[in-house]
Amino acid sequence: STMSLLLSRFVDGSYISDTVNGEDDGEDSDEEDAKTQIQDIETISAKPDDPYQHFAAVLMNATQVQQGRKFVMKLTSQGSNAKSTSVLEHIVNELRSLNPVRRRGVAGTIKNCCFEKDSSWWLINEVNIIPKILYPLAGPEELEVDEKRGMDPDLWLEGPDKVRESDQVTRLLLVEAILLLCATGRRSRESLRLQKTYTILKFMDMVEESEEISERINETVQFLRRDEAGTEEGSSDKFVDEAYGGNNEKFLALPAPSAAKQIGAKTDDDYDDVD
Repeated sequence: STMSLLLSRFVDGSYISDTVNGEDDGEDSDEEDAKTQIQDIETISAKPDDPYQHFAAVLMNATQVQQGRKFVMKLTSQGSNAKSTSVLEHIVNELRSLNPVRRRGVAGTIKNCCFEKDSSWWLINEVNIIPKILYPLAGPEELEVDEKRGMDPDLWLEGPDKVRESDQVTRLLLVEAILLLCATGRRSRESLRLQKTYTILKFMDMVEESEEISERINETVQFLRRDEAGTEEGSSDKFVDEAYGGNNEKFLALPAPSAAKQIGAKTDDDYDDVD
């Protein structure tokens, strides 16, 4: 089909010019690389160096409706001995692309898929979507040992060389994707807590210049730091602490947030029947 052909070419790096991949000059300085990261997205969008970059926007638009989300998350067989995969699994690594057009489109596609509440377990456990979303939001900040415990090593191994996502729209889309996952149920929130989502968002918010993104981070943090219904005070922190056998300092839990209402999520039913 046309979509399958476009997908195959979108993920095929051979169609991308060397200038996009940063291979045209082996002597580029780190400063020049940083400037490339913050190029105006409209300027990059108009260049012919990456002819299939706009397929990311096509997927983002398509997944605004349920039929499009089903297409992106549908598992297709790769052969009798191969694991079935989905379009989403093929494109998620584009979050690390040097092209901000690709990153923005894929971030929007991921966010839209997070609206599918019944697919949250698959997204978290099969696609392993949490560290993939967090990677662009992670920065060069030095983390303590306790903060790294349970965190995907990719989020801190680069140390001071780690560059946080430069495109504001992409950052917003990814934070909103986490917010949507928070609203899918207690099990999802527990997975986010265990993978140290709060730590990444905390450091991100310290340097975030967008008020809108900071507001979304705050909504997400309220979800992550609050105690679950029917549990004792401090239970959320204790849950993570016990999972890793540490003695982390306990924090005062925040009140229940209004984020679920903002994103239109229902709070009285979720995939695990535990709100």
